[in-house]
Amino acid sequence: MTSKFYAKIDLNSELPCVIMFGMAFMFVFAGFDTQAFITEIALQSVSDAYPGRISSHAGYYGMCITYFAFTLSTFVTPLVVNYLSAKWTMFLASLLYTTFMLTFVLVNNYIFYITSALMGIAAALIWTGHGVYMKEITTSGNESRNSGLHWSINFVSLTFGGALLLLIFHKTGEAEALSMGLIKYIFGGLSTFTISSNILFAFLPNHSKRSVVKRDSFLATVGKSAELFTDVKVYLLAVCFMFMGISLSFYITIYPSCLSFSKSIIGFGNEILAYYAFITSASQIFGGCFISFLSKRINNFGYMPTMLIALPSYLVAFLGVCLAFPKNANLRPTNDATYLSPSLSIWLIIGMLICIGDSCWNTLRTAVLTKMYSRDSSSQVFALSKFFQ
Repeated sequence: MTSKFYAKIDLNSELPCVIMFGMAFMFVFAGFDTQAFITEIALQSVSDAYPGRISSHAGYYGMCITYFAFTLSTFVTPLVVNYLSAKWTMFLASLLYTTFMLTFVLVNNYIFYITSALMGIAAALIWTGHGVYMKEITTSGNESRNSGLHWSINFVSLTFGGALLLLIFHKTGEAEALSMGLIKYIFGGLSTFTISSNILFAFLPNHSKRSVVKRDSFLATVGKSAELFTDVKVYLLAVCFMFMGISLSFYITIYPSCLSFSKSIIGFGNEILAYYAFITSASQIFGGCFISFLSKRINNFGYMPTMLIALPSYLVAFLGVCLAFPKNANLRPTNDATYLSPSLSIWLIIGMLICIGDSCWNTLRTAVLTKMYSRDSSSQVFALSKFFQ
């Protein structure tokens, strides 16, 4: 029955499958990336209102736990993908994302840190599954196009998340703290996005049947992972992967906190985060579509030319951060002086440049790994890239 359904809406073709795949990611990250923008602010508000319930910097501690669990999990995710298939691995991960969102109704130290560890596992599962699934559905020559298109659709997510934040924060004015009721309302709304992703992942076509990948034994899978550690190309790419991890943690968590905690622009409250979500979405969509469009018209545009777009974008953005924000803006509300006059336009341009650079690097990573490595090692190499990240 499902095969007839897929045939009726042409999901067995490459391009429609890439679009549905992108939409599934769009919904899961409409919830998760949007919450990452406000988690530190929300948890600091809970800490101020209920002393002892949770640390004021729990958002940052939780991110550390998530990345630690994520790093360790990359060693076992190829085994999970090998056993469940890429589709069902991503479905399982999306359920963990939904669980994390719903726990903000009862947030405290223990629940938050435990679910932060689960999020690390979920991230390792979903991104390893992502790489393998992209490999399964992509034909030779379409690596950059599919990667760019998927990345663009994925980041429509922050348009939805930004609209929700703007609707909510428009009524809170310049209030620094968020009430517990408002926090529950926000995260309850965001959880509807991740639940939608659960449904889409469940109905995503399972292409592992057409893949040449066979279900290897435990020892064979571990052996393939160990073999990659002897590949010189992996270590050359590792520097790029580690930088991508720094970039991701900065623009998803640290930079939004800087925007919210910098109080030097009169008349703006936490709705600045909604504007940042919109600019993030637009920048990532533009970057992905731009690379996808030109990759079909200029040979190898998705490789070195894409890198040459990313590097100056990052350099200008990080210089702007040093000049436009107080040094403690990522830790607490501050009105300290900056080298540049405070300006919402400058702040959003900095965010735009960071996100364009991130879009270029992520499109490049998927295209390079898809092209360089065979299907029978795809789960291991994508997991290894996330390990370094």
